[in-house]
Amino acid sequence: MSCPVVKLGDVVSFVGGSQPPKSSFIYEPKEGYVRLLQIRDYKSDKNLTYIKEDSTKKFCTKHDVMIGRYGPPVFQILKGLEGAYNVALMKAKPSEKVDKDYLYHFLKQDKLFRLIDGLSQRTAGQSGVDMDALKDYPMLLPPLNEQKRIVTILDKADAIRRKRQQGINLADDFLRSVFLDMFGDPVTNPKGWDVKSLKELTNKLGSGSTPRGGKEAYIEQGISLIRSLNVHDNKFVHKNLAFISDEQAEKLKNVIIEKDDLLLNITGASVCRAALVDNDILPARVNQHVCIVRTKPEKVLPIFIARLITSSSYKQKIMSIASAGGATREALTKLQVESLDVIVPPIGVQERFESIVQSTLQLLQRAKNQSHQPLFESLSQKAFSGEL
Repeated sequence: MSCPVVKLGDVVSFVGGSQPPKSSFIYEPKEGYVRLLQIRDYKSDKNLTYIKEDSTKKFCTKHDVMIGRYGPPVFQILKGLEGAYNVALMKAKPSEKVDKDYLYHFLKQDKLFRLIDGLSQRTAGQSGVDMDALKDYPMLLPPLNEQKRIVTILDKADAIRRKRQQGINLADDFLRSVFLDMFGDPVTNPKGWDVKSLKELTNKLGSGSTPRGGKEAYIEQGISLIRSLNVHDNKFVHKNLAFISDEQAEKLKNVIIEKDDLLLNITGASVCRAALVDNDILPARVNQHVCIVRTKPEKVLPIFIARLITSSSYKQKIMSIASAGGATREALTKLQVESLDVIVPPIGVQERFESIVQSTLQLLQRAKNQSHQPLFESLSQKAFSGEL
């Protein structure tokens, strides 16, 4: 079947959100108020925010396709929530020629993400979607019944992929439970462990910068440059890892990554995410959005600090610090990171925890080796090139 190829902007309109003043926010449901959606709300319900319904005209339903305008990572494709939406989001409104679910899968293509991420421009320190490039992007436009057939296939493949991911998530839940059993809540410290500042427990705390020229300075192979989109909670993501030259890396020699360093995101929508570096990508540097946390191993183990920072209560604590002061964008300063209070159990107890984590991660790796992610991405690529 020969199908027309159209520009995305000819069949989809993009409607930006609004930004009510923070002084108008409330944090409990109330008649006459509506939930204000932010990018982070699609990951967690921990930051419920409400505004007066008559204070905005920008609303979305659970079925609307939403796009995260700023990053990192830029161009997150989202759906499933309803309410008003803020300026960091925009709604993708398809014409009558485009099925909404077809559009959702189309926008989630890895190829499209790489393009938009690569073209995103720096505005007030944030990466923004290049709207001209997005609107000009070519879209295969089969008849609606064919679009629905493609959606059915991709939905089934995605369900298989998510089922595998659920098993991986259960293992993560197990490790969170083990951490709490062994160490208690790291904020309230019911077990009465010693408490020290993170500065006292580390040999290095510091973030880097983006090489001159920004993304245009990246090369195909070279020294790894870790950005916040590579750092997820307890998971280092290789996808979209950037590379810089030896000359550029030399200018970032103060942020050389070492084996088993902890990485902490300190700005933007992904603030407070933390993970140990994957030693396979060394040598490496970090940009300004990522902080190196290099522990004194005789006092605290890297895996212990990683799991502490990503625990629910501690994450909530540092998120409140990052959001303090009325800033429109969450951020942690170096002083704030240095001043974080950390429980310090005996090193022998930490080593027992490390052993449990390592055993569990080995099982996780076996599950990931059987992941259906490559199958889903292959089907998606074929679907939007007319081969499915």
